[in-house]
Amino acid sequence: MKRTIKTQLLVSFIGLSVIILGAFSWITLTLMETHFADYIEERYDSELARYTANLESLFSKNKSWENHSQEIEIIGQNALQNSIILRVYDEKDTLLWEPSPYETKNTHMMMDHSNQMQHMGGMMPSIEDNVVQTQVPLLNNGEEVGRVEIQSMGALTYTIHDALFISDMRKSLVIVALVSLLIAFFFALLVSKKFSSPIIAIQNFTKEISKGRYPELALKQTGIQEIDSLMTSVKDLSNQLQRQQEIRNRLSSDIAHEIRTPLTTLKGNIEAMIDGVWEVTEERLLLCHNEVNRIARLIGQIDQINELESHETVLEKTRFDLMGLLQQVVHAFQPLFREKDIHYTITGDALYIVADRDKINQVATNLLANALKFTPPAGKIEIHTYKEKQKAFFEIKDTGQGIPPEEVNQIFERFYMAEPSRNKNISGQGIGLSIVKGIIQAHQGQIAVKSEYGKGTSFLISLPLIQ
Repeated sequence: MKRTIKTQLLVSFIGLSVIILGAFSWITLTLMETHFADYIEERYDSELARYTANLESLFSKNKSWENHSQEIEIIGQNALQNSIILRVYDEKDTLLWEPSPYETKNTHMMMDHSNQMQHMGGMMPSIEDNVVQTQVPLLNNGEEVGRVEIQSMGALTYTIHDALFISDMRKSLVIVALVSLLIAFFFALLVSKKFSSPIIAIQNFTKEISKGRYPELALKQTGIQEIDSLMTSVKDLSNQLQRQQEIRNRLSSDIAHEIRTPLTTLKGNIEAMIDGVWEVTEERLLLCHNEVNRIARLIGQIDQINELESHETVLEKTRFDLMGLLQQVVHAFQPLFREKDIHYTITGDALYIVADRDKINQVATNLLANALKFTPPAGKIEIHTYKEKQKAFFEIKDTGQGIPPEEVNQIFERFYMAEPSRNKNISGQGIGLSIVKGIIQAHQGQIAVKSEYGKGTSFLISLPLIQ
């Protein structure tokens, strides 16, 4: 049966508290009874020693038992009051004193299990009710001058007050244990709620995400590092999924627009030629062919990104001069640079790398095309290469319109175009940088972008020299 985390924490905490409190109470009570029993035994032995010492003191006065019968009786009567029966014998084993039958009977009645022992046994179940009978020699200067026979009930070495003390201590321990358990219950309830509440909030948050709804409310911080970190990760995931959803929506719109235009043109031309409105000419057929190629290029670019992201692309690596490759790419762009009055510079020394020449050519071409596209007339583009720590670097920097700071981390996402409302006059599908990133990652390289909005953008590519 599945349980909630709140129930699991509560049950675990209460179970642990019961075990700890139970063990503590049992150990405390056991130790207390053991030590108290030792104390009572010592007290009992001390009391018997006192009777023996008093009797020996009587003998030492006159070195005889004569004329001490009254004092012996006083000692015996005092013992009877403590439920102890004394019988005193001299060195010849002659009985000097014993209680009367009536006194003996009364003392035994005090020892009767059906009376006092039942009462004490209820409070002290561990007390034994066996009659204890011992004989202690009476000595004078090391010589035996008599003996005393002592008869008592071991259980009665515990007085009523002793039994009440132990019983009260046991009740106090039970009360303390119950109060502690109650406190532990409320504390466990508080802790379980503190742990379960944010997890329930995260659960509800993720449910909204799974339904395609991305909550805007921030999750409340708890002060618990792991839970707060989880909340931050879930919130970041929500933001990322929301951005991906927006990109997918834009993707659908862009693909529909990109494909609808050539299809509409094709449909119109073909219908006009079928209806005889237009004559079937080579020029019109070439126009239809160009529109078909346009659709094919779009689909080919999408397939290329999928291939790069799934790591299925095969790199045909050769050793070539990176600077020489960049000079060839720049040379191909010279007519476009002159047309738009763009000033460019290319600096750096020969830099040989091992890579797929065609793919790196595509990277440079895409980046230069972007720089040309977003750089206004009379702007400037700089290309620079250098080597550092077994890595080859080349940078393409422009003085274009730049990228808004909040969009810098999104430009490599497929079909993403920064601020499409302001770039509506600039053609493209927003997949060129996705292809660039895929090619660089396939070469175990890195691509970084720095942009200052309104002033320009810089793309820095690093590739390992040793493959």
